[in-house]
Amino acid sequence: MFGIEADCIRAKQEQILCEWERRCLEEVTSARSSGSLALRNSLPLYLDHLSDALATNRRMDRRSVSLHDEESTRIGKLHGADRATNRSYTLHEVIVEYHILREVLFQVLEADGPLAQAPRDIVLDSIEEAVNDAVVKFTELHTDMQQTFIHTLTHDLKTPIWVARTNANLISKGASLTDPHKKPIKNILVSLNRLDAMIHDLLDVSRVRAGERLHLQFIHCDLEALIREVVEELTMVHGDRIVLDSNGPLDGNWGSDGLKRAVENLIDNAVKYGASGTPIEVSLKSSLDSVELAVHNQGPALTETEIPGLFQIFKRTKGAEEGTQSGWGLGLTVVKGVVEAHKGNIRVESREDTGTRFALEIPRTVAKSIEV
Repeated sequence: MFGIEADCIRAKQEQILCEWERRCLEEVTSARSSGSLALRNSLPLYLDHLSDALATNRRMDRRSVSLHDEESTRIGKLHGADRATNRSYTLHEVIVEYHILREVLFQVLEADGPLAQAPRDIVLDSIEEAVNDAVVKFTELHTDMQQTFIHTLTHDLKTPIWVARTNANLISKGASLTDPHKKPIKNILVSLNRLDAMIHDLLDVSRVRAGERLHLQFIHCDLEALIREVVEELTMVHGDRIVLDSNGPLDGNWGSDGLKRAVENLIDNAVKYGASGTPIEVSLKSSLDSVELAVHNQGPALTETEIPGLFQIFKRTKGAEEGTQSGWGLGLTVVKGVVEAHKGNIRVESREDTGTRFALEIPRTVAKSIEV
């Protein structure tokens, strides 16, 4: 019984290919950028494999693939890989191509009447498996290409920023530089440092997205002095509204660069989304077991449903999306990565009457146990 369907696919393979290609060119925009051979890529292999499965009454679900149908997985991944290398293709278009193939297959196989349940199941399982494999490979390759792009971009940007910052530092130390010129130079240095921090954010987010823990360099330093430096730099940009409240010096072995960027990102968020002109309070409190580093601002409260997604990559709240402030949605992802690298945790408290407070709790044992 199954030989009939297998023979039909073999005999009408070119008809299937031509009809599928015609419809793809009509319905899939990116298909028009491919030549005929490139468009078909692994489809002839797929049809051969499907006809073999029909001839032997072999279901092509995941269990069968894991046992002896590894070829179907390879073919689906070939298709996904080919589409990923064509930069215009979207994941939706890859899936649509398989939906068209399913419709063309049933159009040909059922020209003389409906298929029996068993061969119909084989065809449907085959299409489902091919879609899954193609989607997985397409997504993997796109992720790899995105990571490569980010690393290349950030690497290429570092050198000109370093050159500009070095020259700005030399100018700022010039003996003949008058006071009116010193402030603009200092602002340039602050902006270059901020740009450098944004580049590090991109790199760190790519690592977090890949499931890695951030690798911070722990050095012996005074955490209060570190945070005070951040506050002073951002005060030059945002004015005197940023206030630091601290118990005093806090020596230890800290991931200094990471903590600086975390506080910078939290203050930037407070400036962007807090009530204009109100104080932004940065506090640093220590206890026997831990350190709490917090940033608090007045303004609109976050909803309970928004808070859990705050630290997701590229995630912005509804208020942020509807507002005028631009952003990449990377800052809080970096904050989370920095805190996790210190084996700490984050609390977010937000109410209309009290504003929003981000509190980073870092165990003192981490600061004491890291060797310098």
